[in-house]
Amino acid sequence: MKTTRPSGPAICDSPIDRRSLLKNSMLGGSAALAGSLLPGLPLPPRQTPTVTANETNPEAKHLDTIEPIKLEYVFQIRIDFNERVSFQTPNGRRAYVPAVSGVIEGPRLQGIVVPHSGADYAGNGRLNAHYMLKASDGTMIYIHNTGYLYPLDGKPIDRNDPSWGGDREFYFRLTPVFDTPVGPHDWLTRTVIVGTGKRHAKPDYTIFTYYAVL
Repeated sequence: MKTTRPSGPAICDSPIDRRSLLKNSMLGGSAALAGSLLPGLPLPPRQTPTVTANETNPEAKHLDTIEPIKLEYVFQIRIDFNERVSFQTPNGRRAYVPAVSGVIEGPRLQGIVVPHSGADYAGNGRLNAHYMLKASDGTMIYIHNTGYLYPLDGKPIDRNDPSWGGDREFYFRLTPVFDTPVGPHDWLTRTVIVGTGKRHAKPDYTIFTYYAVL
């Protein structure tokens, strides 16, 4: 006797490839953030991962569309340097780069970098910098910059070059954390902020550009 399958939603006969599903979900989220921070770079096409109900998992649901992260430019900081110290350790190379001055400009914050208030203690491509900022209204703001800084061409930096290859192209991405008194600038303490850096040589300075994640 011939059996007829009941009508209803289409049933997929092949099992879900969960590894591929996870990979697609991760790629979608990463591409959205990278598209905001790295304009012009080729990215994988936007993907909307779905899970289709099948005989082995009849309760599976469709996942939602991955929405891109929105960023708002908030301010830039220029930090000036005149000394770079580097030395080899058992764990790799470490650097000490003190800030001698700097300015802050932008729609959400203006002011200066407090001279000799901190430095970058970089090591093995990792940025770890502490400075004090002074807003235009006199408010003191602590910033802890962490992230990654390494040349895109993969070639080692010539430590005999005083600027350490300052005009080369670097992967320079930041996730700063701020601390400030209660008042008009304490939004910095409860907002996720990401940033980019651009090094320059002769004179030796770096431009940091910061965005609030909305």
